[in-house]
Amino acid sequence: MKLRNLLIRLLSGAIFVAIILGSLYLSLQAFVGVMAVAAVVAMREFYGIAAKTGANPQRGMGLLCGVAVFMACSVGSLDMLGEAYRQFFLYLPIPLAVLVFFAELFRRQRAPLANVACTLLGVVYVALPLSLAGVVYRAIGANAMCSFFILLWANDTFAYLFGVAFGRHKLFPSISPKKSWEGYIGGILSVVAAAWALQRLLGGLELVDMVAFGVIISVTAVLADLVESMFKRSAGVKDSGAIMPGHGGLLDRLDAVLLSLPLVYAYVQLCM
Repeated sequence: MKLRNLLIRLLSGAIFVAIILGSLYLSLQAFVGVMAVAAVVAMREFYGIAAKTGANPQRGMGLLCGVAVFMACSVGSLDMLGEAYRQFFLYLPIPLAVLVFFAELFRRQRAPLANVACTLLGVVYVALPLSLAGVVYRAIGANAMCSFFILLWANDTFAYLFGVAFGRHKLFPSISPKKSWEGYIGGILSVVAAAWALQRLLGGLELVDMVAFGVIISVTAVLADLVESMFKRSAGVKDSGAIMPGHGGLLDRLDAVLLSLPLVYAYVQLCM
């Protein structure tokens, strides 16, 4: 049974990796499309978690705002439409976000503050970071974007291995008893080494920039995983969903991306 579960986990993980990297090298449009679908699925999972805490988020309005945010970023990175239409999509998220507040007046639900907050948090926490993927891709290219994902996965793997081998001091035992400081530090050192190797193999960035990517990713990825674990623990759920057999939900697989990609985007804009 354990072997079967391991095989299922490996297969679903391989399909996930193939979809991400395959779309990445197919075209910018394909990659943005995959990220858009991922954002919608992950937002639905987030709203499911929020509902289990007692909130009642506006799922439809939240998804509409998320799509609008995605369009606002994508029309620029994909050179879509004319300038007038670009301006329309660029500012569309603002009135939609305001409508979330007005819509709550007519729902007559308990805890309206929590409902509005969770609705907009789904946009900020999930849709906004994933909408930046296309912008970062266009700025750094396919190879460097591939390195970003490989570094994320490497951090997850090496932090786990170092934690198993040397973990003695718990990082956040109240949220995730298995994560340790030794695993966290081991993941950082391993990802910096992996960044050096990827720069030699794939190129795409200067060595200093690739190492900076590695540091940003390794420092934030474990903490991002803890943030999602905190949300799930508050809702009393183990996984965000079941779309990926053996892994849980898509939000579970993208949690590190959600909080590391905005920092990578900021680095690209400010330092490159």
